[in-house]
Amino acid sequence: MLDITTLILVLAVTSLVSVVGLLVASQLNPQVRAIHYWAGALAVFIVGLVLQASSPPLPLWISAVVITQAYAFIWWGTRVYGRAGNAGRPELVLAAFLVVQGLVFYFLRDSLRFSVIFHSLAVLLCSALVVHEIWRLQLAQRALVWSWSVLWAIHALVYLRRILLYLFDNDFIAAQSLQDAVTVEAINYLEGIGFIYAYSLLCVIFTTLRLQEKLRLQATRDPLTNLLNRRAFEEAAVPLLCAVTRGAPPLSLLVFDLDHFKAANDTHGHKVGDLVLKRFAGQLQASARPGDLVCRLGGEEFVLLLVDADQAQATRVAERIRHKWQEKPVACDAVQIRSSVSIGIVQASGLDNETLYRLLDRADRALYQAKQGGRDQVVSAPV
Repeated sequence: MLDITTLILVLAVTSLVSVVGLLVASQLNPQVRAIHYWAGALAVFIVGLVLQASSPPLPLWISAVVITQAYAFIWWGTRVYGRAGNAGRPELVLAAFLVVQGLVFYFLRDSLRFSVIFHSLAVLLCSALVVHEIWRLQLAQRALVWSWSVLWAIHALVYLRRILLYLFDNDFIAAQSLQDAVTVEAINYLEGIGFIYAYSLLCVIFTTLRLQEKLRLQATRDPLTNLLNRRAFEEAAVPLLCAVTRGAPPLSLLVFDLDHFKAANDTHGHKVGDLVLKRFAGQLQASARPGDLVCRLGGEEFVLLLVDADQAQATRVAERIRHKWQEKPVACDAVQIRSSVSIGIVQASGLDNETLYRLLDRADRALYQAKQGGRDQVVSAPV
């Protein structure tokens, strides 16, 4: 017959190996906050297993509290992974969970049966929450989402079986120690060994995925405004322009330049200048439709590419943006900055020899005319 204490210690050693790997990964990738919780959860789990192996003389309910709290850490780490800075306050949530389940385990301390059932229910709840947090991300890597979900589903089913046995099987109803229920507890610990290895591997994969996403954003986004940078804009715009030459709906390009920006930046400082740029970028983003491209070309110059829009429609959009930008000044440190914008517009001709660079050049010439004409106006290039 398998010895429960031996299985507990084997699971603890397995967890120790895994937590070392996760701790190293967390130190190498400090920007991915979730892995800190995932690694911390395993560390808490190991403490709980050591306490469990020491029972008796230590009361079993104390180890149950610690082990159950480890699952709460895993759930919160997954929540942090999906919600970034909007996960809430972990100290309040985790402390509340600790107090509630700690009180329940204390009151159930004389009943192994109901303590096991409550612990298993807590595991089922945390498993469901962990899977929910991953599914709400809607990751493109569906195989990864399914792997995570299947892992937790198997883990939950093992604990569901445990609940049913302690509820309805007389042998387990009468059990006074985990060793008395070794036939079901051994399966839990053996499954736990495989679960820990698979869980640790998936945590590392999720961390790597998040780092890849960050690198991709850094390569395609302007760091100040979070708009497309020029390289990413060109890569996305060229196929759209090619589609116009094959008979797709018209496409229009709007180039924006904030009037007298350098003077305002020199007068009020870069902090105010950066805020003006971010506010204007936000207005452009709000004016764009799904499928449109918004880009910061550099400095105070921006581009909005409107798909399925002719020059007349683009002009209406440009005038709306110009008027709206004038209406509300940008406030920063008691400074009110009023700004205007000059806009050049061009509609893609649909000719085979028209490149994105030629389209941008035509829009730039229209923008130059707007500047020369007194700024704060919209000029359209001839179709």
